[in-house]
Amino acid sequence: MNKKILVASLLLSMGGSAFADHKKDEIALLKEQLKLLSAKIEKLEQDAEKNQVATEALVAKKQAETAAMVETKVAEVKADEQPESWADRIKFSGDFRYREEYIDERGKEARNRHRIRLRLAAKTQVNDRLDVNFRLATGVDDPASGNQTLDGGFNTKDFGLDRAYFNYMLTDALTLTAGKMSNPAYKAGKNQMIWDNDVNPEGIALQLDSNGWKGNLVGYAVEEFSGDDDILMFGGQLNKTFDLDAGSLIAGVSYYDYDNLQGNFPAYDGKPRSNSVDATGRLVNDYNLFEGSLEYKTKLNDKPFSVFGSYVENLEADTAESGYAFGAGYGKVSGPGTWNMSYTFMDIDADAVVGVFNDSNFGGGGPDSKGHLLRAGYGLYKNTSLAMAYFSNERKKDSDNPVDYDRLQLDFILKFK
Repeated sequence: MNKKILVASLLLSMGGSAFADHKKDEIALLKEQLKLLSAKIEKLEQDAEKNQVATEALVAKKQAETAAMVETKVAEVKADEQPESWADRIKFSGDFRYREEYIDERGKEARNRHRIRLRLAAKTQVNDRLDVNFRLATGVDDPASGNQTLDGGFNTKDFGLDRAYFNYMLTDALTLTAGKMSNPAYKAGKNQMIWDNDVNPEGIALQLDSNGWKGNLVGYAVEEFSGDDDILMFGGQLNKTFDLDAGSLIAGVSYYDYDNLQGNFPAYDGKPRSNSVDATGRLVNDYNLFEGSLEYKTKLNDKPFSVFGSYVENLEADTAESGYAFGAGYGKVSGPGTWNMSYTFMDIDADAVVGVFNDSNFGGGGPDSKGHLLRAGYGLYKNTSLAMAYFSNERKKDSDNPVDYDRLQLDFILKFK
């Protein structure tokens, strides 16, 4: 009996101990769960605080953007209430060039002279589609030159209207220009076989610029006569730019038809400048000029490089009717320490072009000449540069006695806006 009681007591003692251990495990588990729950609550509180800060920053940003928009609108309204003045819409620019020039034409005394050129320009934006331009310049005694020689016993130098024209944008691709204008013709390699850089034609031009196509249709008044037919010029030009992997290729054609030149004295001053004339000094030929040109542009060592070729023919002349030019250029004067150089060869027959309008320096001015032209430039300071041009030419190239002609020009150039 006692043994049974002892065994029962042992069993009860063991069961109580196990129960106690089980309770301890439950309490430990609850504590661990409570700890995890507290950590989650703390994280939720931190996230809520961060979201509140982000929300406040977003609200502040939107308020600043709204304030800026309101300020812009207020400025626009004020601008509408107070229109921009004419003075604010005028932009002035210009340049000055001092030139030392040496000329050696065989059979004549060598010539050394100092020359200046000053040009002052202004552009006024009338509205979004219309602008008006004018320019005053020295050298009013030659349509193909703005130079004024320093001589005449310190007399006052001539200064006249060089340009006066407007540009009106008919569409995004078409612009109408009228007046005494900047020449709209594209010149491959900047060659002056047909047009001297200083020639500013007078009349009307419709200019195209769209998707790599550029061109113009022109009608110019060359000479006006009272009681006789005027000398006019009608023409056009079309160029296409082809984008290549390493550069671009510009191919173009031009046609210029002069009306009533034949049988008249040469335009401007009556001097033929190597064009063929009869015994009375009147032009023997009319001048209908066809030109084809190519120019390839790329970069070498991060500097612009180009090569070009151009051919012209007067379709109204039977002899001495063609000319060509080719050359290359490298570099660009765009600031202090920058430089460029170029080479051009031209061969122009006597009646290939109108003498009064082509390069006034090459071969002494006028066609019936051929030879080399070397140019170079160097940037000194901002808007200040030096330039050099050397002409090694042959005048009266098709005669029995051609004449060697050398010309050296050294320029100091200032530009301002």
